[in-house]
Amino acid sequence: MAPVIDTLSSLVALRTKTIELYPDLAPLRAAVRRGNWAAVSAHFDGFPARADRSTAVQVVAETAGSERFLQRVVDTHRDSSLARTLLGARYIVTGWNARGATRAKYVQADQWRVFHDHLRRADGLLADATSIDPSNAAAWGERVTAARGLSLGQDEGRRRYERAAEHCDAPYGAQRQLLQTLCPKWGGSVDAVLTFARQCAEAAKPGGLGAANVAAAHAEIALDDDDVEVARHLAAPHVREEVAAAAARSVLHPDFRPVHGWLGAHSVFAFTLFHAADHAGAAVHFAAMGNRVNSYPWSAHSGLWKPEFRQARRAVRAR
Repeated sequence: MAPVIDTLSSLVALRTKTIELYPDLAPLRAAVRRGNWAAVSAHFDGFPARADRSTAVQVVAETAGSERFLQRVVDTHRDSSLARTLLGARYIVTGWNARGATRAKYVQADQWRVFHDHLRRADGLLADATSIDPSNAAAWGERVTAARGLSLGQDEGRRRYERAAEHCDAPYGAQRQLLQTLCPKWGGSVDAVLTFARQCAEAAKPGGLGAANVAAAHAEIALDDDDVEVARHLAAPHVREEVAAAAARSVLHPDFRPVHGWLGAHSVFAFTLFHAADHAGAAVHFAAMGNRVNSYPWSAHSGLWKPEFRQARRAVRAR
């Protein structure tokens, strides 16, 4: 039966877009495409108080051409913190698209120019959003990303994250952004990224996503050294045990309930445990994802990450 399952899985395309991972957000994207601000606003109003809205913001920000609609809303709704958050997030996406995902040393001058122009626009809009509504955790989380891209420093990134966390009970989206900021590749350190990830795990409720930051931190450490194989760090017994324990506290805990971000958590656990040679541990996460997978951190490891993902999934099923 396993070979049949593997064959069928290989014929089904991997679903990697945010809207494919969380199809409950399809009505939100549809409202953006229609230019229906009332429906967009109502969707965000429907979230529980202090919920993590970062994935919903991401869906809007990834919608091609949405900046034209959102600019009209910003122009006509002078007191809308949400409109400025969404337009700012859109400019972050377009800026990063212009920069590309490559290392800084490979980014061309014209790419840097567009990148910084878009991020400066984004940061201004997001600053206005948090001025209008200081409790807008989603805007503060986007400002963490903008601060990283504009090289505003570790302290500013932390300050913005702390404001997001102040107004969100489980700020997984903002945590992921500050974790990137604290990585050595962005001027941080191994100690800083591990300390923060462990703090997120300790602060998270059982079954929450916060502990997945531990896996992400170890993945980043492993991926950061071009001269060392990824497995060398991840297969260290203490690392493998810490990642497995983090999984047990989050997506594998009896109190876990799927919320936006859960597929990203499974993805990073699957990556770290597979490369740690814990195939049995990784298999649980592959099974939970099926053909929906967050590209991170697979795409950071390989430009041909989809074949790598499929190969890893087959390998754990074969055991």
